Amino acid sequence: MSHDRPARPSGEPRPTGYRPTHDWPRWTSGEGAGGTWKASPDDFQVTELPLVAPTGSGEHQWLRIEKVGLTTLDVVEALRAAADVRPDDIGYAGLKDRFARTVQDFTIHFGREVTALPPGMRIVERTRTARRLRSGQLVGNEFALLVRGGNAAVARARLDRLRATGMPNYYGAQRVGGTAPIEGRAILQGGGPRLNHNQLKFVLSAYQSLLFNRVLAARGTARLDGDDLEDDIPTGPMFGPTMRQPTGAALALEQRVLAAEGLPEHAWSRFAKLTQGTRRKLWVPVEASLEEQDSGFWLRFRLPAGSYATELLEEIL
Repeated sequence: MSHDRPARPSGEPRPTGYRPTHDWPRWTSGEGAGGTWKASPDDFQVTELPLVAPTGSGEHQWLRIEKVGLTTLDVVEALRAAADVRPDDIGYAGLKDRFARTVQDFTIHFGREVTALPPGMRIVERTRTARRLRSGQLVGNEFALLVRGGNAAVARARLDRLRATGMPNYYGAQRVGGTAPIEGRAILQGGGPRLNHNQLKFVLSAYQSLLFNRVLAARGTARLDGDDLEDDIPTGPMFGPTMRQPTGAALALEQRVLAAEGLPEHAWSRFAKLTQGTRRKLWVPVEASLEEQDSGFWLRFRLPAGSYATELLEEIL
């Protein structure tokens, strides 16, 4: 999921159970299922669903790696050292949670053959491929999440509702929490901190994401005249100079949200290479199942690339 900064220390367990933030309006109501999650890394399992398959030959090593209790960048550093290459020679599709058991793909351009990795990392599959793996080259992710305790009947009822309506496709606190969106807005207004290229890209993207969330919060499940559709699902704005525009009532709502920000004219164009603008589905289908256990219940679900498992948990727990 792109280069998101955590809103709390990465990997921090939740010993007293999951507490929904209520930052954004929810599509389910009443008391949630409750329970504790992330009591251990094995309680949160994530497997990437790749967009492109390895070609079987080429100048890149392709490794599918399982990691536990480590960040994606920890794996990048281990691969760099093992292959004796630069960090830029290593490709991956997205960052994965540290406090979890995750499986994801990496490519290494030339370098020594990697056959072993430090503790906490394991090569699941290996081959070669012709092209570097790049950020965003994912269909999505599969999740298996153990909720200890909690009310399985409430969770099941909420899942049934979300299967019918879809899930609001909010950006999670990993993206819009903290000061990043505030810094992005300040920069677009002509001020803000001095940042390097990657930091600037991140804070501007965080601000775009916050505005998307505000549009979604204002709309809820409504379909509006003039909606821009993707797979028959209305899309919302990632504002920028080349963004596709809706029409009618959908356009009017987005313009109201943007006007409230007080940005100067052509603010997005000043950073056109970093804020080109695009559109994102306002909600996504929920493919999920629930399996009761003595200790609680497993939630198993699939989400498209860029959607946040924590946002489904906000609706369930």
